[in-house]
Amino acid sequence: MSGERQGTQLFWGDLHNHCSVGLFHHAKGSLERAIDIAQTHLDFFAFTGHSQWHDMPTMVQDAHVKWQEGFDWHTEHWPKTKELIRAANRPGGFVAFLGYEWHSAEFGDRCIVFPDDDGDLLITPKLAELEAYAKEAGALLCPHHIGYKTLLPGRGLNWEHFNPARSPVIEIVSEHGCAERDRGLWPYISHSNGPCTTNNTYQHALAMGLHCGVAGGSDDHLGFPGAYGEGIIGVYASALTREALLDAIWKRRTLASTGDRITIEFGLNDGIVGDILPPTDTREIRVAVKAWDEIDKIELIKNNRVIHRHFIDETASVDRPGKALLRVEYGWGPWSAFGMPRTADWDTSLILTNAKISAWQPCLQCSPFDEGRRHRLTPEGTGRFHWQSYTARQDAYREVPTNAIVFEIEGDGTGSAELTFMAPSERRFTYTLSDLAHSSQIEFMGDFPCESILVHRLVPEPAYAASFTLKDTPSGDGEDFYYVRVTESNGHMAWCSPIWVEA
Repeated sequence: MSGERQGTQLFWGDLHNHCSVGLFHHAKGSLERAIDIAQTHLDFFAFTGHSQWHDMPTMVQDAHVKWQEGFDWHTEHWPKTKELIRAANRPGGFVAFLGYEWHSAEFGDRCIVFPDDDGDLLITPKLAELEAYAKEAGALLCPHHIGYKTLLPGRGLNWEHFNPARSPVIEIVSEHGCAERDRGLWPYISHSNGPCTTNNTYQHALAMGLHCGVAGGSDDHLGFPGAYGEGIIGVYASALTREALLDAIWKRRTLASTGDRITIEFGLNDGIVGDILPPTDTREIRVAVKAWDEIDKIELIKNNRVIHRHFIDETASVDRPGKALLRVEYGWGPWSAFGMPRTADWDTSLILTNAKISAWQPCLQCSPFDEGRRHRLTPEGTGRFHWQSYTARQDAYREVPTNAIVFEIEGDGTGSAELTFMAPSERRFTYTLSDLAHSSQIEFMGDFPCESILVHRLVPEPAYAASFTLKDTPSGDGEDFYYVRVTESNGHMAWCSPIWVEA
């Protein structure tokens, strides 16, 4: 990779999420709670409350009145919002950005993200005024749910009024679904704006010649930034500060993921993700991926066409010494038709013998909503981990009633894993890593119907970490662009921003 990549780190965050501040009739939770949750499992976040909708239609049951009441509350709360974000920002530890969301049926929505704590709440019906203000403030404008049909009732991105100079990245995946293309996993099904259309996808933007990177953002409305399965952004930056993160985003050094924090390192000659390179006939391409589940495929895409697919070695074994992924998933519980809605509290410890934890990833979804409950994740040395969590089947996002923690462990078949549960009931289970290499394990927390756990079959390192190199030549049809798309066996996906090569 190029010299600029040296010394950078990959940070994960959410630049688009909501709580009751701005839309209290349709969103939930205090901003204080949202900040606490973000600090639990993210490196950075921006709170982007609903602030205005200048061409909002009259809605059934006077719903537009409720929207306006939320906007008014957001305006009233703005001084407090600034105060809370300022207090939450801890450079080097956790970064909080000030921002808000601007709605427009005519132009498509934007989230504005400020570089400091001095941003003002601009109420305007004109996109040009918002862009001028963002330029003056040095703020980022990020379009989202771009894939809907333009204009009401769709509210997708209007490309005729899109300015990449103010929007270096586009949010391609969120709780709405994925708009990288018009086919594939993660379709637009979650909201009332309809499905995704071909001419409003990210690939359409690239085909038009726009130089825009990728972003993921949850757009979560339950005050849960970084909710698993809703969308997240990865940023390659030199430090965990507002300045370094925004500098990297302006350079399009970004990844987008549906949930699993998949690392994609992509280089072309001396270029890295986000670069626009001068013309060259020699193109040395390097791709390295580290996922958090078994890789289904890695696709190299050139000018919106897949030119190479890389598959893992399915004969890899975890019986030999090395690294592997251990995923502990918990939840399930009574089927909703039983009429037994409940929230299960979990208090769990993992102890490894003859093995150690080298990395870990939380997979925490937004439901059930609870103002008071929190997930608490506590590493306790190299071989121990303790977490407190909660799950419920009722109102589960996309009807998935589970959470999970994934551990990258180092060991061999002589090691073992002990799981101790103090809640929802007292249970203790011990497994050899050799057994987990060959079969998953299911345990129940009591009598039917009760919550349960799934200790997934181990994923050996050759199945979740892969790399390849290849050479390519110009297409001869003008500027070329390349990017990488990764799909895991569990359905989660990730993308990197393109590298462009001028003609």
